[in-house]
Amino acid sequence: MRLPFFIAKRYFFSRKGAFINFITVISILGVAVGVAALIIALSISTGFTETMKRKLGELYADLNIVAISGEIDEKSAKEIIEELDKNPAVKGASPLVLGIGLISSDFSSIPKVVRVAGIEKNSFKNVVSLMKYVKGSGDLSVFDDGSKGAIIGKDLADSLGVGEGDTVNFLVPRLTQSPFGSIPRVLTLKITGILKSDYYLYDTEFAYLDFNLCQKLFTSGGVHSIQIRLKDSETMESFKYYLEKKIDSKMRVLDLLETNKEFFKALKMERLLLFFAIGLIVVVASLNIVSTLILLVMEKVKDIGLLRSVGVSSSQIRIIFLLEGMMIGMTGTIFGDIIGAVSAFLLNKYKAIPLSLEVYPIPYVPFEISSGQVLIVTIFALAISFVSTLYPSQQAAKLLPLEALRYE
Repeated sequence: MRLPFFIAKRYFFSRKGAFINFITVISILGVAVGVAALIIALSISTGFTETMKRKLGELYADLNIVAISGEIDEKSAKEIIEELDKNPAVKGASPLVLGIGLISSDFSSIPKVVRVAGIEKNSFKNVVSLMKYVKGSGDLSVFDDGSKGAIIGKDLADSLGVGEGDTVNFLVPRLTQSPFGSIPRVLTLKITGILKSDYYLYDTEFAYLDFNLCQKLFTSGGVHSIQIRLKDSETMESFKYYLEKKIDSKMRVLDLLETNKEFFKALKMERLLLFFAIGLIVVVASLNIVSTLILLVMEKVKDIGLLRSVGVSSSQIRIIFLLEGMMIGMTGTIFGDIIGAVSAFLLNKYKAIPLSLEVYPIPYVPFEISSGQVLIVTIFALAISFVSTLYPSQQAAKLLPLEALRYE
């Protein structure tokens, strides 16, 4: 193995044959660009996935207990929450009521559809990190003038032309009886907090009201969900399994990923498609290695003939050109790893690519790289490079000494 490696190294670093050296450099750059592009593309996909997991982890509970019928009765909900509060693995548990309605203001003639979440503020803050994104007191109590406190998203507030301290009208789709027949119920809400989470759905569509108020408006006395925050999110799967055995069979436990499974499924599919599409660049770049080695074999025909005539075996000739091709692929891969990792780091550090919050849930393109990703890309690139060397090295090994030296 020492002789083939010595000769392959001499060929790789040789200054003779300027054209061959130029083609070698192009081959190295091709592999480097392909590897760097693949690392950057995967870092974008990973960045989006991990950033959204962290963002959703703050705004969503780790686990949600829901009833198959759609509503958990109040007594059962209280018993479950009391048991959860005693569990050392649980950081907090809180009931949740969900609803929908129309919200309007004196500054906007067009009502907006709003998703309403009824929360118990004291217990809710131990489950969801909402208040750190809220500007204002976030008081959800009833005021002297009869208005109810509300927290609404910043984009929703901007579209209504209101701010902290202003009032809006909230039309509940549930009908109430009056001397004039059934009419929708209209509440006056006082904006006590503006939510700016940089997550499009929350900032444009959500309003938070008092739990007891929403319970009267949207349920028959029960709750729609029990939200749970664990002290260690790594135990989510095991604790979910534990809960499923403890609770009534008419209830289900949903985890964070299951609650948003379609979203994360789309991100996973996007990552696979990116790897396939950008991986083709590495495959195309590796074809340069084939052409480089074929040209090198043609240039080194005399050398091959001389080596064979002094007793070098055909398998050793094959190894020489395999090593030559792998040196090209390895050099390109190392440069690509460095370029890709450094580029992803700098692009993420300086938030180089901004995004519109009207379209995307985050304000800039996040880049996140991991050693595992770089290792996978490196193995993929080296494997493609190795395959690319097989044909040229086999052709070199087939050359007979007399044929190689016939015209010399």
